[in-house]
Amino acid sequence: MENERLSDRKKTLLYHAIDNYIKVASPITSLLVKNSTLHDLSTATIRNELSALEQMGYLRQIHTSSGRVPTSKGYRFFVNETLRKSNCTSRNLKKVKDDMFARTNSLNEIVESISKAVVGATNYPTVFMFDGFENLVVEGIRIVYLIKGQVLVLIETNIGAISNTISASAQVTKQDCDNASNVFSRIFVGRSIKFLTQNMESFSASIKESMREYEEVFKLVLQVLDVYYKGAKSSVKGITKLIDSPVAQNPEQAKGIMKILGSDSSLEDVMDTGDDSNITINIGEENGRQELDQCAVIKAPIVYDGKKIATVGVIGPDRIDYASVAGVLKFVTDEVSRLSKGGKNGKPR
Repeated sequence: MENERLSDRKKTLLYHAIDNYIKVASPITSLLVKNSTLHDLSTATIRNELSALEQMGYLRQIHTSSGRVPTSKGYRFFVNETLRKSNCTSRNLKKVKDDMFARTNSLNEIVESISKAVVGATNYPTVFMFDGFENLVVEGIRIVYLIKGQVLVLIETNIGAISNTISASAQVTKQDCDNASNVFSRIFVGRSIKFLTQNMESFSASIKESMREYEEVFKLVLQVLDVYYKGAKSSVKGITKLIDSPVAQNPEQAKGIMKILGSDSSLEDVMDTGDDSNITINIGEENGRQELDQCAVIKAPIVYDGKKIATVGVIGPDRIDYASVAGVLKFVTDEVSRLSKGGKNGKPR
């Protein structure tokens, strides 16, 4: 392990030096470390320790005879130590809780409220990625006939409602919509969106027979899900927060980050948490994108009813306040999980 190569003194020095750098963005010097952390050591001893840490790859010098700044390896050490020392739940996050799931049962608005709550608490761009949409469970389907050629499709899921008004052929009647609502509810309630969107050939012969006369209405339901999924695959809030971020000092880097934030495929790669059920922190080159070489991506899966339905994450500079951001994400994901288990306030509505 990398940390085993460090003496206790080097660990203490490195941790506090990086912590101070994150807070004030001032290059790490022997005098600064002495004044803020290791008061009993001489500046010469500290200078030697900083030089050793640089040779080990934890720090780098900006210019000859200048102070040092953390490398990705240094930030990784800091993050590991921070998360080991703290459960990231001690901060006052009452406002985040108040902002989540307020006055709504619309899935779009729930995503919006979670994203805005994280942006407000962290002050960094926040990404909500629906990478487990197919795991949502259907709790009800209603097809409402509005006027000739217009139908409202409402799909209740275990976390919120999906709805859209779409065009239907002139052959679809109010009775068709009412009958189809009853048939679809009987077949699909309690099943996942994945089951609902499977090809009709996957259903048993008896189910296909009972649905044959409502096939056109069923296609309208699938159309709503398809449109919703494509349109809601990712939601990015707080992009303007980049203006106040250190990355804005480098126009090319800021441009690269904006490009990633505007691309579903790029975000899908950057926000991927794999099978990890915990908070994941990628720093610099760990993100696998040159545009993010001086950035940190902190992300966590959102699990509801035991299934991953989404990922929420924050993108910021590599000197981001890791403990604070990780604490916010942990609170949000824990709250969603608690609500899915019938917490004090019930389901998000």
